[in-house]
Amino acid sequence: MTEYNKENPFRTKIIKRYVLNKKGSTKKTYHITLDLTGSKMTYRAGDALAIFPENLPEEVHFLLEALNKRGNEEVTDPRSGNTLPLEHFLRTKVNFNRIPIPLVKQTGDPKLLEEANKEERTQFIAQHDLVEFFQLYPTNLSLQELVSYLPPLLPRFYSIASSPHVHPHTVDLLVATFSYKQGTKEKQGLGPHYLCHLAALHRAPIHAYLHPTPHFLLPQDPTIPIIMIGPGTGVAPYRAFLQEREAQKASGKNWLFFGERNQATDYYYESYFESLKKKGFLSIDLAFSRDQAEKCYVQHRFLEKGAEIWSLLSSGAYLYICGDARHMAKDVISALHSIVETHGSQEGKSYIKSLRREKRLLLDVY
Repeated sequence: MTEYNKENPFRTKIIKRYVLNKKGSTKKTYHITLDLTGSKMTYRAGDALAIFPENLPEEVHFLLEALNKRGNEEVTDPRSGNTLPLEHFLRTKVNFNRIPIPLVKQTGDPKLLEEANKEERTQFIAQHDLVEFFQLYPTNLSLQELVSYLPPLLPRFYSIASSPHVHPHTVDLLVATFSYKQGTKEKQGLGPHYLCHLAALHRAPIHAYLHPTPHFLLPQDPTIPIIMIGPGTGVAPYRAFLQEREAQKASGKNWLFFGERNQATDYYYESYFESLKKKGFLSIDLAFSRDQAEKCYVQHRFLEKGAEIWSLLSSGAYLYICGDARHMAKDVISALHSIVETHGSQEGKSYIKSLRREKRLLLDVY
């Protein structure tokens, strides 16, 4: 147990950080190790770590300018009740990307407020951030009233990529950087940018707490086979699972389906997984989507091994899916449906329901 939680996060620091992609990759995904010494955190393979990111200093500066404030003004955090300088509040407590409706209503602008203009209002909110909002609509609200409207900066959750039996005082994370457009602005993913670039190595206090999984755990019996599907950063919990199973000297089969863009540059933890494969501890099927003319994804490899998958499921194997919820997870479930009906001569939907009921089909998707 630990005293640290969302309201009282632990102040950790990054002690290791490096890019996993090789030269020539179109992506940048980082391995990050955080120090848990003194936290008394006891995590499990499958758990996640919640991280509170911080806003970019330049964005905080622009928002202070738009509000005509210096930053040393004291405000009371409406959620915690703590008093702190405005600059610190904006940097650590406010989601700059969301404009709340109550603030929009304060503008008095009929273009945004009239019911007939609902779609225009929705578009405006989607394409602007708080900095642009206050540049367009200077506010006359008192500072404390204004603070009460600002949306909270929520924690980001990352699957832990290490086993506590191997690394009891640290956690490893697998973090992919990304950018996106918001209106005319090109933005960086806030959590990844903070962890991979903004937070100073060995120094910056990173506020974090453990987010235990309710279900995404290894079987208690180490002889049970496990099938793990996780492209991209979805492979993170499986590195933890494999470290754990190796420490347990588990005799159950371990089978990983991993995919990314290019094998030469994007095979995360290649040396570790290949060493396990060489020892006969891991079976691995790879799907690198851009290494051939026709795109190949993990669900294709999974479907190709249908007979073996069915055999393992029939013997009590656990099946794990981690990663993208919108496409990958749905496609893997569709492939599973086909495998069941082709090799099991059963109705796919009801069999998948039974796997879920038995807690042998476990998803960690986002």
